[in-house]
Amino acid sequence: MTYIVLARKWRPMQFEDVVGQEHVSRTLMNALEQNRLGHAFIFSGPRGVGKTTTARLLAKAVNCENQPAINPCNQCQTCTSVTGGNNLDVIEIDGASNRGIDEIRNLRENIRFAPAVAKYKIYIIDEVHMLSKDAFNALLKTLEEPPSHAIFIFATTEIHRVPLTILSRCQRYDFKRIPTATITGQLEEIAGQEKINIDKESLLLIARKADGSMRDATSILDQITSFAKEKLTVEAVRESLGIISEELYFEFTDLMQTKNDGQVIFYAQKIMQLGHDLMNFIQGLEEHFRNLLVTKATGGTNLLETSDYYKSLYEKNSAQFSGKDLLHYVDILAQNEQLLKFSENPQLMLELLLLKLTHKPLSVELDELLKLLKNMPDNPGSGGTPASSPTPPPSSPSPATSGPGNTPSTKPPVTSSSPPARPAQGSPPSAFSEETPPKNHFTGLQSLKLPGAEPEPSQAAETVVETAPAESETALNISLDQISGSWSEIVAAVKKEKIALASFLQDGVPYQLAGNTLQVAFDPKTGFHMDHVQKNAKIIEAALKNKLQNTIKIQCLKLDFEDKGIQKQVQSPEEIFESMKDKEPVLKKIIDLFDCENLEE
Repeated sequence: MTYIVLARKWRPMQFEDVVGQEHVSRTLMNALEQNRLGHAFIFSGPRGVGKTTTARLLAKAVNCENQPAINPCNQCQTCTSVTGGNNLDVIEIDGASNRGIDEIRNLRENIRFAPAVAKYKIYIIDEVHMLSKDAFNALLKTLEEPPSHAIFIFATTEIHRVPLTILSRCQRYDFKRIPTATITGQLEEIAGQEKINIDKESLLLIARKADGSMRDATSILDQITSFAKEKLTVEAVRESLGIISEELYFEFTDLMQTKNDGQVIFYAQKIMQLGHDLMNFIQGLEEHFRNLLVTKATGGTNLLETSDYYKSLYEKNSAQFSGKDLLHYVDILAQNEQLLKFSENPQLMLELLLLKLTHKPLSVELDELLKLLKNMPDNPGSGGTPASSPTPPPSSPSPATSGPGNTPSTKPPVTSSSPPARPAQGSPPSAFSEETPPKNHFTGLQSLKLPGAEPEPSQAAETVVETAPAESETALNISLDQISGSWSEIVAAVKKEKIALASFLQDGVPYQLAGNTLQVAFDPKTGFHMDHVQKNAKIIEAALKNKLQNTIKIQCLKLDFEDKGIQKQVQSPEEIFESMKDKEPVLKKIIDLFDCENLEE
C-alpha cells in the first residue's frame, strides 16, 4: 500500500478538528445550523493554516446525504467522494494554472447546469489572487447572482491582490497563524498516535520552525522521523533542520560584556565554519535580543516560546542589559540585515556587525554624559554663566565719553573671551574719510579710481566702507563698554525685524565709538555681510536707540580679526560647538563614542 504522508493522513475531517481557527469553524457551523449559508466565500491567511481543508469540509457538509448536517458524516457516498477528490459536483480549480479569461468563460458556461448527484455544485478556487484582471471582471456578474445550486469558495494567501469588487461580493474569513503552543500540542498527539518516540522540546523546535503553519509542522515531523531510527533528540532535530542552537546566542551576549575584539572575531569565524546560513543566524540573534527584551519588560518568561532551561537563562541574562540597549541592538540588526544579505564579503560584514553591537555605548553611559554636559558651566541651560554672554554694563558711564568734549574711547570692549586689540591712545582710524565714496553695483568696486583723482594711498590695515555725512556730533551718555555688553540683545532685537540682517550683524564687533558714530568691525572674510549691514544701517540704528536711548550712527570697517586679536561676541551654534569641542572632555568623549567629527554629522 502506498504510504500516506502525515499532512494528508491527519487532515481534519470535522470543523472542530481544524486547529487554531475556532472563530471560522464556529461561524460556519452556526450558519449551517440556522440555514443562513451564503453563496460566495473567500478564505484568506498564511499557508498551511486550514483554508482549503475548511473549504472541503464546507463542501461535504452542504452536500452530506445525512441532512441536516452541521458536520459531514464522512460515511456517505458524497462525503467519501469529496474526500477522495472524485466528486463531480465539487470542482477544485488551481488559480495559478487557470488564470485566464477563457477558463472563467468555461466556468460561467458550466455553472448553469444542475449538479449531477449532489444538492449543490461547489467551485473551490485555490490561490484566487493569481487570476488575471480580465478573468476577475468576467467572474463579477456570475459571482454576484449565481444560480441557486452554485456556491463559490475562494482561498488566497495574498488577500490584498484580490480586487475590491470581488471582496464585496463574498463573505470574508481571515485565518490566523497558529500559535506555537497549539502546534506543539497537536504534534504531541500525532506523535503518540503514530508511535513516534520524540521529546516535547524537539516538538517545540519543530513548531517554531513551522512558523504558524500546521501543514509545515506535520511535514517536518514526517521528515525527521526518517532521520533517526530510535528516539528523536533535540540535537538530531537541529542537525536535520539546520537550526542554530540557542547556546550560540547566549555565548555572544556573554562576549559583549567583555568587549574583547579578538574573541568576537573568533566567534564570527566559528559561525562561518559551522556552515550556518547567515540570514538565519541574524534572524535568530534578533529573536534572542527580543526574548531578552520581553523578559526585561514583563519581568517574566511566560511569553517566550522556548524550553524551561532557556527560559531560566533568559531570566538570568536579562539583568545585564537595559531595555533601551536591547531596543538599540534589535534596531542595528534590522538595519544591517539586508546589507549582509547582498554583501559580496559576508564574513567581513558579519564581523563588523558583531563588533558594532559589542562596542555600542550603553544607555547608562550616555545618560551620565548628558548629565555632565547639561551641568557644564558653558551650557546656557545650566546654572553657570553662558560662554557667549557678555559682562553686565557698568553702573555709571565712562568718564572718557561723559563730557561734551569727549574723544574716541580707547577702552576695549568686554567679551566672553580675550578682548579685541585697540589702536594706540589718541590715534584716529587710519582710513577714516569724511566723504562717502560713490556706490557701485558690484561689491569690491566702491573705491574705484577715477581720472584726475589723488593717488591712492598704500593699503592700510583698516578699510572704511562707508562714512556717515559730516554733522554736529552729539554728546552720548553711554560708553563703548555698555554697547558691547548689550550687543547680543541688540542683535536679538534686529532679528525680530529682519532675520537675515541679524545673522550678518552677529559677525560684527563694536570696535570704536567716535562721537555719535559706532564703528563695527568685520573680518575681510565676511565682506558681503558687512555690505549688507551697512545698507540696512537704519534698522540697526533704530534698535540701538530703542535699547540704549541714544542716537547712534553705524559705520562698518574691515579689520583682520586674527591680527587684531578680535573675537566675535555673538556666536552661531556651529561656532560654539567648534570652540567647545576641544576644550570640554565630556563633549570630546561623546564625539569619540559616536564617531562624529563635526556638527553636520
